[in-house]
Amino acid sequence: MTAGERMWLWSQPLVAALAALAGAGAWYLQLTNNVSPLPTLQALITGSFVLPGLALSLIINHVAVMLRRPPQLTVGEKLLLIVEYVLVIAIIAISPSPDLLFLGYLLWPLLIGVAATAFATMVSTTIRSRRPTAEHVEPDGASREPSSVR
Repeated sequence: MTAGERMWLWSQPLVAALAALAGAGAWYLQLTNNVSPLPTLQALITGSFVLPGLALSLIINHVAVMLRRPPQLTVGEKLLLIVEYVLVIAIIAISPSPDLLFLGYLLWPLLIGVAATAFATMVSTTIRSRRPTAEHVEPDGASREPSSVR
């Protein structure tokens, strides 16, 4: 596995850890009744719900990809992650501005849709990669090794 593939593979848990940490920070601020570091309603919602949900989604995706042999992302999955990461950066960038709340209302569902699409894609690709192919299945349904392995 190349260094670039390892970077892609481990980007999901890294971003998930950062999102979970930010979410935990937002929850802590709410529990201590000190939400002043969260200057807007958008920042509060992003920190309390959007980032923890993103963290959970990315961890599930990573587990699904790790079940593959070799554990690599497809080009389509990488593109979905790029879109997801760009949306997260955009949401975090606009969260401090109360004037951009409407934009947040537009970006949150878009991020959820991209995350759900990435999840469905990664899980279905993993399931397909783990299924025996037609050349590995006997007529009675029993699996066998390819002839080159014998």
